[in-house]
Amino acid sequence: MIKSALKIYYKLLEKGQIDNLSDSELFFEYKKDEVRELLSQFEDELEFKLLDVGNTVYLIPNLENDILGYSMKDFRENIASNATLTEAYLQSYIFMTIFFMFYGGKNTNPIQREFILTRDLIEYLDSKMQTYVDSRDESENMEEKHSVNFLRIAEFWLSKQVSSDGSRKTKVGTISKAYSQLEKENLIRVLEDGNQIRREKKLDDIFIYYYLDENRIKEIQSIFEKKVYDYA
Repeated sequence: MIKSALKIYYKLLEKGQIDNLSDSELFFEYKKDEVRELLSQFEDELEFKLLDVGNTVYLIPNLENDILGYSMKDFRENIASNATLTEAYLQSYIFMTIFFMFYGGKNTNPIQREFILTRDLIEYLDSKMQTYVDSRDESENMEEKHSVNFLRIAEFWLSKQVSSDGSRKTKVGTISKAYSQLEKENLIRVLEDGNQIRREKKLDDIFIYYYLDENRIKEIQSIFEKKVYDYA
């Protein structure tokens, strides 16, 4: 049983998930109580969670897991070898904005849209960042609450060129870097030469079955509570 548990764990490290179609043998082993008990011990010791959504099992690192999860250093290196901490925080904010635009619904179905146009994302970010600049006191209060310098991120974003040449100095280039990372993790599909993104099944599963509990929804909505556009 320990051999099966280790095989499943290594496959999860490699792919981030197993499913009953492409990993049928491992998935069958996963359903055995003895194997699941061993994997539960792995979860406790190695600081991750296994999310079982029926036909697929995902490995989700705990927030404090610096080995399996992402650190600010990882975000910086994914952008460029010389990327700054502000760039990393901006990319994290873009991720959060994308997730909010997809899953910011307040009813039983949190999914708000099937796709996001890049021009709409830029327009939303422009308006949201401007609110941080225009409301400096409130932005400083948010920094104390969330330990993120929203004002610096906003000023950095607004200083970027609108050009679509793909450079990190442009808004389109910055968003393209974020898209690339999310696509690499199989969370979104980038379509129409980068002009549109759509959700992947993995993103839906992780958000609907794990991330969108009541406390997380309240925290996300507190950050985005000033609704600047309605793209429903």
